[in-house]
Amino acid sequence: MSIYSFTFSPTGTSAQISRSITSGISEALKIDIHHADLTFNPAGNLKFSHEDIVIISSPVYGGKIAPLTKQRLSTIQGNGAKCIVVAVYGNRAFENALTDLSEFMSDHGFQVCSAGAFVGEHSYSTPATPIAQGRPDRKDLIDAHTYGKEIGAKICSGHLNMIDVSALIDEPSPTESLINFRNFVMKYQQEQSLSPKKILPVVDMQLCDECGSCYASCPTGAITADSNEVDSSKCIKCCACVKICPQNARALSSPFAEPLSENFNRRKSPKWIL
Repeated sequence: MSIYSFTFSPTGTSAQISRSITSGISEALKIDIHHADLTFNPAGNLKFSHEDIVIISSPVYGGKIAPLTKQRLSTIQGNGAKCIVVAVYGNRAFENALTDLSEFMSDHGFQVCSAGAFVGEHSYSTPATPIAQGRPDRKDLIDAHTYGKEIGAKICSGHLNMIDVSALIDEPSPTESLINFRNFVMKYQQEQSLSPKKILPVVDMQLCDECGSCYASCPTGAITADSNEVDSSKCIKCCACVKICPQNARALSSPFAEPLSENFNRRKSPKWIL
């Protein structure tokens, strides 16, 4: 048996959760785990066997798993290998992300045997509009480690079996918050239909020292080394360039930031199913 971990994590939150989960598994099984970063590179034409176990960790974008995660896993073949799917979301809701990823992995020949949903700081979070700011924090990482140990125990007992991912129910948000956010989304969609506007990161050239961190951190190559402009056809609004800039020269002003911050500030807890 070999265990493999694949992570797509532009801003590092999914990577933190993934490392804590795999450390728990490794501690329980006394086995090394093979790690691969999907942030910049595809997984390649990997073929697994029914004895292998694969862990996929990815952020949630708009209620579904990040499209690039699936794109970079598109050539792998499970051949009956067991799979654990993990979604990291910004404290609003993980919605269909886990079922989305589970169906994708099943279509590629994997048996999905566990699923987890964890909270990470939202890409749109700023000091003025905090959204799950600082998460995953110490408690989140301890929970992720515990989840990993539980996975390890299931593997040891031979009881890591296929599950129905849809049985993992999200923690409900206050009704008023959901109504407020739904109304905002409807209004935004109406405005976009009349006058479409693209949301892209912008740079303050008075602060920028051209260190290159932004284009080096971009998972899609939307920022080129010889230009500070962002290719709107490639930008996925992950905000990696914003979060990593040492001069705070980059910003993304999303109209979603304020309603997300106002309506989803109650701490949600990690959830998983085995």
